[in-house]
Amino acid sequence: MANPAEKDTTDKNVTAIRGKVLSSQSELDPKDRPLEEFADWCQQRGHIVVLKSGMILTSDPTSRDVQNCKTMLINRGIRPGRVMAATEELVTLLLANVAPDEDQKEAKETTSISSQQQRLRLLIQEAVNENVSDIHIEVRPDVARIRFRKFGEMYVHAEWFPRLGREIASVAFNKETDHATAHFNPLVPQDASMPLEVNGNDVRLRLASMPAHGGFDVVMRILGVGDQAKIVTLEDLGYTPEQAYIIKRAVQMPHGAVLLSGPTGSGKTTTLASCMGLVKSSRKVYTIEDPVEKVVPTVTQVPVNSDKDDRSFASFGRAALRMDPDYIVLGEMRDEATVNVMVRAAITGHLVFSTVHTNSATGIITRLVDMGVSRSMLCDGSVLVALIFQRLVAKLCEHCAQPITEALQHKPHMERWEAAFGDLSTIRARGQSCKHCHNTGVGGRTVVAEVVWVDEPSREFIGNGDVIGWEKYLKSQGWKTYKERALELVMEGVVDPFDAETLIGEISQHTDESGFDYNAIRQEMEAADKRTKQ
Repeated sequence: MANPAEKDTTDKNVTAIRGKVLSSQSELDPKDRPLEEFADWCQQRGHIVVLKSGMILTSDPTSRDVQNCKTMLINRGIRPGRVMAATEELVTLLLANVAPDEDQKEAKETTSISSQQQRLRLLIQEAVNENVSDIHIEVRPDVARIRFRKFGEMYVHAEWFPRLGREIASVAFNKETDHATAHFNPLVPQDASMPLEVNGNDVRLRLASMPAHGGFDVVMRILGVGDQAKIVTLEDLGYTPEQAYIIKRAVQMPHGAVLLSGPTGSGKTTTLASCMGLVKSSRKVYTIEDPVEKVVPTVTQVPVNSDKDDRSFASFGRAALRMDPDYIVLGEMRDEATVNVMVRAAITGHLVFSTVHTNSATGIITRLVDMGVSRSMLCDGSVLVALIFQRLVAKLCEHCAQPITEALQHKPHMERWEAAFGDLSTIRARGQSCKHCHNTGVGGRTVVAEVVWVDEPSREFIGNGDVIGWEKYLKSQGWKTYKERALELVMEGVVDPFDAETLIGEISQHTDESGFDYNAIRQEMEAADKRTKQ
């Protein structure tokens, strides 16, 4: 029969932790590591871990080890903290993040690969649960810092000892990638793709490593997770109804090229997947990708190996032309050979989608000319259908967004905002101290885009190389630049003006269209000096 006093202690422990079971390191202070002097004792038991803060995590709250642990802490002059229930996986991961002493260095070499792989899966599951896009493992001589990127913002998820960071990076590249060709080497850049099954979900990731002073970085981009990888609509991405209409019309064209531009990480692959979701099931589609990111069940997706000449975008693109395709998607046009495949496919009766890196929709033409395509070819009515440029901008967290007039960080800029926008009543700014957005003030991201339908007047401007005249013509027809779209989102209270400025530059009443007024700038500076002196 249990001792009454002992039973009372156990009941208190159960009460203390009954409210919540911790399952992720993100629920802890990333700097709160396991207490090393208790590590051996905890590892022998396997279900309990003591953190430096004094907090005790356990997967078996009713165990006598909980009370024994408190007693040991008190005997060593350490004040016990809260007792919290935790999953076995979290306890195991925390116990692994303990600096080895001299006697443990040999044991480090014989660490079970299966346990390393489990730790990798737990880290990825934590990222998936938090809707993270990228996992950064930054290994340095004294720390391995784990940072998550969510909605474009970075925050620290956890801090490990360097040993664990190196082990996770090694097992990711050496054991889990689907086409690893060499042993992981932290001294040279490497990349690979990695399919994993995590808690019953198929997860695809893209890996890249880069040497750094004193260590290395590994970035794992989460490309898709089971049902979460479902195709989203153009409107959900942030395209306006008018822009979405043009793109949907382009997808139904019998031939030509629809070209999408934007910087790295601007969501081009997601937009292409949305376009492919509009294709009728009776059509045959080939996508040439490096690597395959968004899995589309109705599409034949071909992975490129850029290290092999016979597996490049151009070679696979030419091969796809012989496979009776209706649509061809070239993941990226990196060289003249790939561009020639795009043009050939367009003029031979296929609809082609591809991406290129430029800073505007009209700039796509300049880039194609630079890559060897003649303007006379680009003027051909069977080549270009639509041109799209997109970027992503942070959306305000709906839980903590505040009126711009109440945001301290915006106070010094109020005159500038009033001059640029006039009425500030609808404009909002990032909030602070919000658990819903990890104190970033960001609740998501949205596309800001330019979409151009290549009509006959546009072909004339392209043939004459008159980009300025072309943009003036487009604006006369109601077309808007991505900069104008970003300002609309600011006025709607969706985007913080500072976030818009990271995309479009300083927001000011001075515009290039009417000519840059140097005298007005000088007068503003003089007026500001007078106000400061007063």
